[in-house]
Amino acid sequence: MRVFAALFLCALMCAPVYGQKYTPKNSRNYEVETLSSGQGTKEFKIYVTERNERRAIPLAKMAAVEVCVFRGLPASGSVSGTPALCSSSDEERHAAFFEEFFAPGGRYLQYVNVTSEGRLSDGDKIKVKGGWKIGLTVQVLYDNLRNDLQEEGIVRSLNSGF
Repeated sequence: MRVFAALFLCALMCAPVYGQKYTPKNSRNYEVETLSSGQGTKEFKIYVTERNERRAIPLAKMAAVEVCVFRGLPASGSVSGTPALCSSSDEERHAAFFEEFFAPGGRYLQYVNVTSEGRLSDGDKIKVKGGWKIGLTVQVLYDNLRNDLQEEGIVRSLNSGF
């Protein structure tokens, strides 16, 4: 009976990452490679490390939007870098908004348009210590994201002056 109770407790403690409550700076362990910048979109490859592929895909989708909002996209090849939409003070000031925005199944998903989900090549799935490093190609509807954050009062509009 004790073994069963211990296993049950262990299972509860190992809840999937996409079920975690969003907190500022809780999922910044990813790498980004900018691929292209289209009309209102940003396409990039995001690498996350997780124990299995099933758990990595939702994390990568959330991380893709987080990159655009809090970190910005790096320059790569002929594609120029893109600054973050929000600062760390904006993230702390609007913590309740972002907690709801990045909740499992939250609004952030409407900005992730295209992913390479289901079509991972050998180079997109690398065995590392503690699990797998998964690379997903994502397209984020960047202008829509920026406009919606402006409407919510999270980000200042581009024409609001300095």
